[in-house]
Amino acid sequence: MEEIQAYKCSRCGHIHSREIDALNCEYTHAREYLANGLLNEGHTLDHINYKCGFHWNLKEEQKQITKDNCFIISHWQCCEKPAYKIVRIDESGNLELWGKGGWDGGYGSKMRIDNLPKAYPKEDLFVYS
Repeated sequence: MEEIQAYKCSRCGHIHSREIDALNCEYTHAREYLANGLLNEGHTLDHINYKCGFHWNLKEEQKQITKDNCFIISHWQCCEKPAYKIVRIDESGNLELWGKGGWDGGYGSKMRIDNLPKAYPKEDLFVYS
């Protein structure tokens, strides 16, 4: 019989064989939590990137995007109006967008920051009724 030492992430409970891996796991959870807190408070993607260290290569027009902006994602919807908003950021820095852009109800999915289309102001948000 051999005794082993393990480290458990306090956020998700995952067991790691090395302390550094458990610390990294906890950091990843904390970064996601911070990113979504900042997003929900209305901070810009540029500020979130800076605070959370996602290393996004933001285009100039993406730097001022917030949760209030909306987007046209034509292959998700039945119209050509901005119907989707950023609702969440995952631990890897992927954005989750959601909206109701068609007759089939709401839809959402994850998207990498470099695939994010042009942003529109919140006043342009379309919701299919």
